Amino acid sequence: MTPPAYAMSSPWRAKSKTFQLTAEEGERLLRILAESQLIRRHVQLYLWLQGEIQQLLPHQILISAWGDFPNWNLKLDVISGLPGVRTEQLAHCGVGGFLKELFARWVEAGRKPLVVPAADALKGIGNCPCPMHSALRGLRSVLVHGIRDERGGYDSLYVALHSRSFTKGQPKDRCNYLVDLLVTQIDAAFRRVAAFRFADTPGEKLGGDWLELSAREHQILDSICKGSTNAETGRALNISPFTVKNHVRRILKKLGSGNRAQACAKYSQALQEARGAQQK
Repeated sequence: MTPPAYAMSSPWRAKSKTFQLTAEEGERLLRILAESQLIRRHVQLYLWLQGEIQQLLPHQILISAWGDFPNWNLKLDVISGLPGVRTEQLAHCGVGGFLKELFARWVEAGRKPLVVPAADALKGIGNCPCPMHSALRGLRSVLVHGIRDERGGYDSLYVALHSRSFTKGQPKDRCNYLVDLLVTQIDAAFRRVAAFRFADTPGEKLGGDWLELSAREHQILDSICKGSTNAETGRALNISPFTVKNHVRRILKKLGSGNRAQACAKYSQALQEARGAQQK
C-alpha cells in the first residue's frame, strides 16, 4: 500500500504553489512539532534544532533577530554547535551590519524565503578574528526567512547558514515550501525561551581604563564593532553623529589602528584574552 502524503497550507503558500509532503516528511514534521511543545530552556532549543529539523533544514548556525527593525532596536540569539559561536559573542562582536542587509533583501523579496550566496551576504563582516566571524567566513549558503507580526507591528528574522547548498537538488519552490513550514515552528519555539541576558558590558570585562579609553569611548567602540553607523550609534547614546565621528577618531588614535576594522579586531582579541584570564 502506498503511504499517505501530507498536504499543508499557510497564508504565504496560498498565494503560491501547494506541495504534498511525503509520508516520511509528514511524520518527521509532526514529531518536530510535538517536540517543540516541550521547549522551555535554551539547551532544549539547541538540542531540538540539532535534531530532526536538520533533515529538512540543515544548518550550522541559526541567528534569530526580533524587535523594532526600522529603529534597529533588536534582540539577538545564536544557536550553533560550532566551537565559540555563541550568543554571548554578540556582547562584543556583533553581526548587525550584514543582518540589516539581509532584512532589507527579505522585505524587498516580499517576506518570502530567500537564499543568498554567503560570499554576497557576508561581504561586509570584515576581518574580525573572533570565532563567530571566522565561522561565518567559512560558510557557503545563507537562508533568510521570518515572521511578520501584523498586530504587534514587528518582525522576527531567522538566518540559517551552512557550508553547503540548502536546496540539495530540490526545486527552489519546494525548498521554500518546507522552509516556510519550519520557520513557523522555529519562531514558536524561540518564543518559549527567555532572551539571552548579557551579564557584563564589554567595558566592564576589559576594565574601564583599557588603553586609556573613556567609558563613552568603550560604548562607541562596542557599538561600531556591532556594525552600527555613526548615526545609529548617536541615536542610541543621544549624541550627534558628528560627536560620534570625533570619538571614533580618538579611539583609532588610542588603539593605534588605521581603520574601524583594525580597531574592532584589536577589541575582539582583548575581550577574548580577558575572558580566558577570568576562566583560569
